[in-house]
Amino acid sequence: MTPRQREQFSRLQRDIHQLDRALQRLQREADELHTLFESIVTDAPDFTAEEIGRLVQLNERLGFLERYLDQCSQDISEQMRARLADPNDPLDDFEIDVTLHFMMREDDPCYEDDSDNFLTERRFAMKGFDSVPRLGRDWREEGHPFPGRLNRVAHCWLFHDLYDHSYGIDQPALSLHSCLRIDKIWVRVAVEHQATLDLESGDWDAAI
Repeated sequence: MTPRQREQFSRLQRDIHQLDRALQRLQREADELHTLFESIVTDAPDFTAEEIGRLVQLNERLGFLERYLDQCSQDISEQMRARLADPNDPLDDFEIDVTLHFMMREDDPCYEDDSDNFLTERRFAMKGFDSVPRLGRDWREEGHPFPGRLNRVAHCWLFHDLYDHSYGIDQPALSLHSCLRIDKIWVRVAVEHQATLDLESGDWDAAI
């Protein structure tokens, strides 16, 4: 390595080190901001009977969506497993990914015509979803106060996940009041096909 090359390489290493420190600082600031947003997700105790009814309905709709996605996953998995068993099919694996976008009501003060107006979203894999039993269970946590009828009905997993779990700035938890701002849920189910081509032989690898 010549002195000039060594100098340039040393300068590049210093720049990388500075960028790494800047990235760590930005990550800390992002984490602090995320914590701040989480800290303001609180629920005022007052809900009207009409609002409680809408929350109960949201829970029911999300339960319906859970069952739909479960059936969808079973149907797709059955088709894909048949392809995996076919020695003439190059498919060697597959994934089923779901994205749910919770959309804001058009009469919401924050609604913007040129925006997606997503209050939050959820992303999860459906393959093997039934390995963790979620359907038919009450996910309402004991000791957590819920208004009116909402404290007496079973909470489906998606509803519990919506108000109780946060997965970063793109997928924050919603307070019960924010849940009332939801108008529609855009559902995206994506099936990922996987196959491996052997360049030397020109053949597809057999399914693993």
